Amino acid sequence: MGLETVTAQEWLDRVKQRASKLPNDLGDCVRRFELTPAGMPLEDIEAGYQKGGLSLGNDFRPKSLVTAVDGDLAVDGLVSTQGEDGNATLIVFGDLRCRSLINDWGSIVIVTGSLIADEWVYAAREDSSLIVGGNFKTPIFIGADIELTVGGILEADYAYGYATSLPESGQVYGKDKSLENRSWREIAARLGLGHEVTAEDALMQAIDLRVITTESLLPR
Repeated sequence: MGLETVTAQEWLDRVKQRASKLPNDLGDCVRRFELTPAGMPLEDIEAGYQKGGLSLGNDFRPKSLVTAVDGDLAVDGLVSTQGEDGNATLIVFGDLRCRSLINDWGSIVIVTGSLIADEWVYAAREDSSLIVGGNFKTPIFIGADIELTVGGILEADYAYGYATSLPESGQVYGKDKSLENRSWREIAARLGLGHEVTAEDALMQAIDLRVITTESLLPR
């Protein structure tokens, strides 16, 4: 069964009911987010809901502004919330396995299980959030000043950013979580930007431009 188009209110009701079955720390973390764009009337928001898992042999770019998959999501290609206006929400009530992941500005990606991206994850855009209830694993993670929240084990060979654990019940922030950070020069070299980027303050601008224009962290 494919994604079902529902009203935003019905989507919120389903998500709330599903989140109530999560462990307290993860459920609290999900509930603290405003999952629909602030200031946008619910009747203007298209929502997508998938009953059960979803497996796709190509990329996954949700057509709806807010999307939830009630089960595992397996995507052979790219998972992306990148669009013209940002402010998208993608919730996976299960594990997410993909080749790569882009999270747009003002957007929320929540994976209640584990997130494994075979190539890279880019989640560095302003006002965005990435929450993983289980383990997080990818060769390259770019987060910069955006916090990555992980409940389980965190593995990233090249990481530029920081991470915290899930907040304990009743707390707003989680504790700092070990993340193997690389220098900006190492990151630039790994992404093929070593000759182009000669100062750290130019790194994120160069990376973001590449992601916007090519939908990839790596050179094509």
